[in-house]
Amino acid sequence: MYESHYGFTEKPFNLTPDPKYLFFSQRHSDAFAHLEFGRREKGGFAVITGEVGTGKTTLARCFLSRLDARTATAFVLYPALSGEELLRSILQDLHIPVTGTSLKDHVDALHRFLLEAREQGRDVVLLVDEAQDLSTEVLEQVRLISNLETDTEKLIQIVLMGQSELHEMLGRRELRQLAQRVTARFHLTPLDRSETEAYVKHRLGVAGGEGKVMFTGDALTAVHHAAGGVPRLINLVCDRALLAGYVQGSREITQAMVKQAAREAIGESPRRSSWKRAIAIGAIAAGLVLAALAGAAVARLSAGPAAPVVQATPTPTVPSTLAAAPAPPAQPAPLEPLVLSLDRDASWRTAEGAVQSLWGGVAALERTNLRTHLDQVRLLNLPVILEMFHPARRDTCFVALVRLENGQAMIAQGSGALLPVSEQELDRLWTRQAVFLWRDFDSLGTRADSVRAAAWTAETLSRLGYVGADRDLTQAIARFQRDANLTADGLIGARTLMTLYSRGSYPRPRLSGGAS
Repeated sequence: MYESHYGFTEKPFNLTPDPKYLFFSQRHSDAFAHLEFGRREKGGFAVITGEVGTGKTTLARCFLSRLDARTATAFVLYPALSGEELLRSILQDLHIPVTGTSLKDHVDALHRFLLEAREQGRDVVLLVDEAQDLSTEVLEQVRLISNLETDTEKLIQIVLMGQSELHEMLGRRELRQLAQRVTARFHLTPLDRSETEAYVKHRLGVAGGEGKVMFTGDALTAVHHAAGGVPRLINLVCDRALLAGYVQGSREITQAMVKQAAREAIGESPRRSSWKRAIAIGAIAAGLVLAALAGAAVARLSAGPAAPVVQATPTPTVPSTLAAAPAPPAQPAPLEPLVLSLDRDASWRTAEGAVQSLWGGVAALERTNLRTHLDQVRLLNLPVILEMFHPARRDTCFVALVRLENGQAMIAQGSGALLPVSEQELDRLWTRQAVFLWRDFDSLGTRADSVRAAAWTAETLSRLGYVGADRDLTQAIARFQRDANLTADGLIGARTLMTLYSRGSYPRPRLSGGAS
């Protein structure tokens, strides 16, 4: 809205963890140095902790983005998984084929890959975000992965990033073996007043606004006081303050603008907040959600009967309720109260169940994490689990997006009801992290042989017009990946397979245009 007024190339205070905006305060520089030390030492774990909003995820993405091409990486977004699911997620990220289905098969496949990588002089890094949500069982599985080694060195470097609870977890007696293997540990704290000022100026400069807009000294002091030095809250307050300057036709952001922005964005100062206030917010939000749902169009998500087979693979019919759901109403319900009220773990289970039901309750669904945007989600045309955030919460939560048409979205609720929300509000509160559940109709993933998978891919890409006269499959895959906004590595990985399936005529639920 205000970008052209200030001469920005993009909004400087978005909440998404964009690595190019990472501000290297002294503490962030120290944290990055600990990550680098842990990677080079190859002897144990690196653990980075910090309160919500202090920049852990942005730091993680910056760290991964700076690794060279000879480093293979696996990034686990949502760690509330079983040990087997965690391994499958790692194998998918590393593009490792598996011939069996047991836990031992997965571990053996990972070990073979690590040995081959070492022979080729390549490093392998596993980074787990929000690691405080790992169960003790899965943390033990992570420790066992770290046991994959030669006589002289570890074969994989593991980074755990999470909130302060992660530090407390590692102090438990049952996790002492893992804790003893931590060779690099750092805790991120909020910025001080001078760092807050430097942070604001840094983000303005990256967005192309250096010298075109000015926060007064008093305004910067007000920003620091309102946000308590927490980068995520600084972003929220500054974004609202810039909007106030735009409305008033000013390129100077004053203390009054910041104070008003802070009241609208985060209420009282984080330093004066309390658990009592958090409980009150939750209660108010719950009431608003009930009011919103009372006026919303209600549909039921239910499983349907099995459909005819596709290439000898049983596939479910998409439940008729999605195709029959009415068009989103003209007046969407507010999404913000819902995001404020949801419990993180419960919202994940609800969202996952809603998406699974649209596939007919099929258990054998693949799970793929993707950092993306709504245009790509619309192109994939699959119901999807979105990670959501609001600065008044301590953590993130999840919703299931089951319909996206005409600028409005339908969000699945725990009771099976659908909540219509505006696409703009959905995009504003979404972290850009998405988890897709999808069907590997022809068993081309971890259980397929590479020759058959390559043949299927070649045939599909040829039909889509990507195989050129040179018949070079790797180049064809890379061209398709670039068009699909995927990493153009020329490999047949989970993300590429999921996207290829989305271009076919397989029976599946859709975000728009009904089911097929």
